[in-house]
This record gives sequence, structure tokens and C-alpha cells, in this order.
Amino acid sequence: MRKRSSVRSGKKSFKRLFAGVILILIICVSFGAFFVSAHEKAGTDDIVYKYYKSIEIHPGDTLWNIAEDTMTDEYSSVAEYVQVLKDMNNLHSDDIQAGQNLIIAYNDTAYLE
Repeated sequence: MRKRSSVRSGKKSFKRLFAGVILILIICVSFGAFFVSAHEKAGTDDIVYKYYKSIEIHPGDTLWNIAEDTMTDEYSSVAEYVQVLKDMNNLHSDDIQAGQNLIIAYNDTAYLE
């Protein structure tokens, strides 16, 4: 009689283990489908990466000229981007000097194939 009860408990343990593995697989597939669908909802075929670089100020450069030359599409006006540059560089005014370094942001687009 003892062999039968140990065989039954072994089968019961195997069934529980198998059900647990199946449950974990279902959860993993569900999360994977969620993340894929969230990415697909972005509705774009390109990804925009934002980079930062330091540029040296040359004689005659102004913050506004630099902003006009380096502004990306995400900003609606040069004034808005000048404020972003001032915030990034901890500037309290529009005054910049030749020889200073200025951190600017720029975008690079990677196209998905």
C-alpha cells in the first residue's frame, strides 16, 4: 500500500509542477505580447535618438545664431530652444564668450527595416 500512495503523491507533484510551468509560460507570453503591441502603437517607422555634444564658441557667435543652426524639429521656436540651451548650460543670460564651450542637443534618426 505504501508504494501506491508514494506513486500517487509523485504524480500529484508532477502535475503541480507541470501546471506551474505552463502558468509561467502563459504569463511570459502575455507580457511579451503587451510590450510588442505597445511598440507597434507608436505608429512610426523611425526612432529618434537625442545626443548631446559640446561645441566651442567662436568670435561673433551668439546664442541665438547657434540655436537657429542647431535647433531640432521638436521645438516650436528659436526662443524656446534658446531657453533650453540656457537651462542645459546653466546660463542666466544670452551672453556667451568666444572660447567657452556650450552643450547642445541634436537628434539622429535610425530607420527600421
